Amino acid sequence: MKKLAIVLCVLAMGFIFYNSSRSGSLSNLRSYGIVQSIRDVKYDVEGKTDSNKSKQGVLPISARDEKINLVIRKNAHAFEYCLLAVIVSNFLFLIGMRGKKALTTIMFICLLFANGDEFHQLFVPGRTSLVSDVMIDFVGSLIGIGLFYFVYYKIYKRQTKDTQLNQKYNHKNYYFK
Repeated sequence: MKKLAIVLCVLAMGFIFYNSSRSGSLSNLRSYGIVQSIRDVKYDVEGKTDSNKSKQGVLPISARDEKINLVIRKNAHAFEYCLLAVIVSNFLFLIGMRGKKALTTIMFICLLFANGDEFHQLFVPGRTSLVSDVMIDFVGSLIGIGLFYFVYYKIYKRQTKDTQLNQKYNHKNYYFK
């Protein structure tokens, strides 16, 4: 399991690095494609014909599309780091690190990687390096840590505790038969 967790960590970091390596124009085209998909769904809901959809290009056609594109791009940043934090949390728990030490290690790894990723974007054509993106990445990682801890302590630990109680209860009943 530990080897799989390490592989998942490397894959998550590789995925983030790959996305950051794409030029600004390619990255914009991909996010504008998502805006186009949202627009298409909107047209479907409104009952507009396919001819209206086909007239629309991939690039934004309004200031509203630009705002939607910005929201999509920033949420993608947060989601990538949310996923990274969950994967790193899982690895640290597998190797037995818990508590404050695990929390600070997860936050340090995610923040360090976010800074390195933004530095890397300085050298990618059409990309910029923004402190606000580092903050968005870090907030995404905090959400990921919160999700991991919620699932681990509220669901997994509860199931483990219930299983232990059932085993104890069944063990006591065995002696009273």
